[in-house]
Amino acid sequence: MKKLLSIFALWLLFFGITTAATGDLRSRMDNLNTEIPFWYAVSQKITVNQITTSHIVINSPIIEDELWNKITKYTVMFSQYPLSQILETTTLLDQSKEKTFEFATVSTGVLMELTVTGDMLNPNVVYYLSVIPKDKNGILGEISNELWFKLSTQTSGEWTPTTTPLNTTLHTSPGANMSLANITHTITSNKATLRWTAVDGSDKVDIFLWNPTSSLFERLTSVNMAVESYTFTLTRNGEYIVNFMPNNWGTEFRYTFVAQGIVATPGTPAPTTPKIGKIPATWPKENVLVALWIALFLYIVYRSMRSKAKH
Repeated sequence: MKKLLSIFALWLLFFGITTAATGDLRSRMDNLNTEIPFWYAVSQKITVNQITTSHIVINSPIIEDELWNKITKYTVMFSQYPLSQILETTTLLDQSKEKTFEFATVSTGVLMELTVTGDMLNPNVVYYLSVIPKDKNGILGEISNELWFKLSTQTSGEWTPTTTPLNTTLHTSPGANMSLANITHTITSNKATLRWTAVDGSDKVDIFLWNPTSSLFERLTSVNMAVESYTFTLTRNGEYIVNFMPNNWGTEFRYTFVAQGIVATPGTPAPTTPKIGKIPATWPKENVLVALWIALFLYIVYRSMRSKAKH
C-alpha cells in the first residue's frame, strides 16, 4: 500500500508540474521517478554558512544513495515565494530560479554560493531556497528543508510562518502595496472582520489564511479592493496569520492577530479552500492547480512514510 501511494503521489506531482509552463522548476520536477531512492532525512538540514549584503553561502550535508554512494551534484532552487505558496498559485512558478553545483569530491558537507551579481539577487527582497540532490544517472532525490534570507539586513533562518517577520512586506513589484492599506481587525463572537483602506494599483486582493495543521496558506476569498472588508469564521483560539495578495503582482502583506475565548458554533464549517467541482475546459491553468493540490497532500504523506522508514 505504501509503495502504491508513493507511486501515485509522485505521478500526480509529475503530471501537475509538466502540464504548466514553469521554466526551471518544471524542468527539475520533470525527471522525478516513481520512487525516490535518496533524500534529506529529518536530521539532515541545509543551513546558512555565511551571509553579507552581496552574497549568501549555503552549507549542505552529503546525501548518500541507496548503495551508500555519496551524491556530488546539488541544485539550489530559490524564489521570492515559499514552495507552499508556489503550489497554491501556479503562476508563481515562472519566476523560480535554480543553480546547480557539481563537486569532484565530497566529504561531510558542501558549500554553495549565490551572489547579487552572478545570480541577479535583489538585496532588498526576501528569498526562499531549498536544495535537491541529483545522482550520476540524473535521478533527483527528495528536496531539503526550506530557508529564507534577506541580504540587505543579513538575516536568514529556516522557513516557517513565524520565522520571517510577519507584519512586513515580502516583496516589492508594480501594483498595489498592501503594506499601505492600514489593515486592522475586529472580533465579534466567533467572527473576525478584516478591514483595509483601498490602495491604487490593483482592483482585487486575494486573502489567504495560514492553516497550522497542513502548514499551508489556504485561500479564503478573492474580493474587490474597493470593498475594504472581509469577515470569516474563527475556529480556534490563538494566533491567526492572514496574507493579503494583490491580483496583479503588487506588494503582498502578512497580518497577524490573536483570538481568545472562541467557541465554534455548532454546524458552522471551518474556513477551507473552496471545493472544486467540474474541471473547466480552459486547460491547462485550472487543471494544473487541481493536480498540484492533490500532489502536495499525497507527497507530504509519502515523505512522512519515507522519513519514518529510514529511521
